[in-house]
Amino acid sequence: MMYSWKKILREIPVNLALIAMVCACLFPLYWSLVSSLKGRAELFETKPTLIVRHPTLENYKMVLSLTGGSQIPLFLWNSLKIGLGAVAVQFVVASMAGYAFARMKFRGRDLIFYLMVLMMFFPRVGGLMATYELMDFLNLRNTHIGLILLFPSSVSLSLLIMRQSFLGVPRELEESAMIDGANTWQIFTRIAIPMTQSALVVISILMFLATWGDFLMTYTLLDDLNLFTVSIAITQITGWSMIYNSTLATTYGSDNAAFILAILPVILVYILSQKWFVRGFQEGIIKL
Repeated sequence: MMYSWKKILREIPVNLALIAMVCACLFPLYWSLVSSLKGRAELFETKPTLIVRHPTLENYKMVLSLTGGSQIPLFLWNSLKIGLGAVAVQFVVASMAGYAFARMKFRGRDLIFYLMVLMMFFPRVGGLMATYELMDFLNLRNTHIGLILLFPSSVSLSLLIMRQSFLGVPRELEESAMIDGANTWQIFTRIAIPMTQSALVVISILMFLATWGDFLMTYTLLDDLNLFTVSIAITQITGWSMIYNSTLATTYGSDNAAFILAILPVILVYILSQKWFVRGFQEGIIKL
């Protein structure tokens, strides 16, 4: 009994530190939510408060009115379409490449793998102009297809996760299937893929988040307002409303309302897949 109490006392500082970190990470989200529900008078009080005394949806109505009412659903659909398309491409590329690096033997396999992982440390913005010229040359600029093909090209992290996950699949299962007459494709689709579902969920969520929240690459390659994603759209309606009408007005409350509308789908996706996300990291990364 004494040992358990000592253990609890030792864990208290760690737990307090973790709680503090969680609060620090969640506070900006909480502040945006609170600010989006405040009226203009309450929002610009001399002493700001952490709670909403008189909640209102006026800021959300302002966001929808600034974009004509129908634009926000369009922007959300554009982000969803690009995100799901990029996830599908990433799913195929990362899983097949990861299995090849984990199970197949070919000359230069390890060197190629480490070079691809090394690319993780090079910022994509360094090749922004080259990417722009390449996409323009291929007639993929200002199209959603171009972005769907572009985002999964950053495959380093997903490749690393998938390779480590495939290495954790027992070889005995594959050898037994091979004795029963299964070929490589059947082993890959019927044994390896089902046993690495958690890792696949992880790389899908990471790709979806990266695609949904991307601004620089998307804004560089898109010119048409109707093709904009929600991450670009909220920058056009925040700060000043001159983009959509002829008035100049500070829109701090509607800024936060736009942020909340933009991140709600991402939060929902994470909540629904949280168990798989944590499990996938444990099964894939920890085996590195």
